[in-house]
Amino acid sequence: MAKNSSFPTFSVSEFTTWHQSFEEDVRLYHSLGIEGIEICERKLSTDYSEALNQLATVRECGLKVTSVQPRVHALFKDFMCPDIENPVERHERFRQSIDLFSEAFPDEDLILVTISGSAPDMNFQSAHKTARVLYPDLADYAAEKNVRIMYEPLSPVLMNNDTFTCTMHEAMDLIEDVDRSNFGLMLDVYHVWREPEIYNRTEALGNRLFGVHLSDWPEGEPRHPGDRRICGEGVIDFPRLLGAIEKTGYRGAYCLEIFSIDELPDSLWLGDPSEVIRKSRSNFEAAWEKRHCD
Repeated sequence: MAKNSSFPTFSVSEFTTWHQSFEEDVRLYHSLGIEGIEICERKLSTDYSEALNQLATVRECGLKVTSVQPRVHALFKDFMCPDIENPVERHERFRQSIDLFSEAFPDEDLILVTISGSAPDMNFQSAHKTARVLYPDLADYAAEKNVRIMYEPLSPVLMNNDTFTCTMHEAMDLIEDVDRSNFGLMLDVYHVWREPEIYNRTEALGNRLFGVHLSDWPEGEPRHPGDRRICGEGVIDFPRLLGAIEKTGYRGAYCLEIFSIDELPDSLWLGDPSEVIRKSRSNFEAAWEKRHCD
């Protein structure tokens, strides 16, 4: 699957191939001619030296690290890491991820993803205040290692489960308050596509847009927050949204991130991962070619 030079970098998140090992992901993406990988630290060894050895295989096969999902990526408790509740401890774990990946890829433009997590005791005011204290410190630490951080707002269906920030407007308020050049936005089309004025708001992001996640929304309402579709097989208007993203000046990677759950009869996690990636890339490229035709 050779890349057409007229298309932007297409990347795949390891969440998309959740049931595979890190080593299987690297081999599969490389065999399919995928240019980039979003690394999920949870697939790596917890031993620092062993993790560095695993990450060396990414460089060896020529995959570009377009983004990283740290082992503890939320400031507050979330479903992937519910056992650590103290945001200061979670903050320190994120620092450790910065250390690992900046050592493994000293010459890469590394961008780590973060989400808010759930507000303790549903005290949103306190959670927002804590975020505005801890994130500037984290961004400063990342800057010392030439690392960027991108904050991802999630769909309202995940409100106070994994997030207390459900719109781009709320996310941009936080980003502006953090006020660091290396702290920007991750736009996940699945989470934000239903926002009012989504196309105008996207165009206005400018250079604060650091990354894009791709997946599609099924017809009707999802049966589960992990009920996502292959790009182009749902209801999102990708040509129009991709056109809005391009108008920001964004020239980074477009990363396929598909969550699913095994309990769904048509779970994409239980299907052929090669086919999911091939179809998604093909449909993305078709939408990209039509992006000025809305």
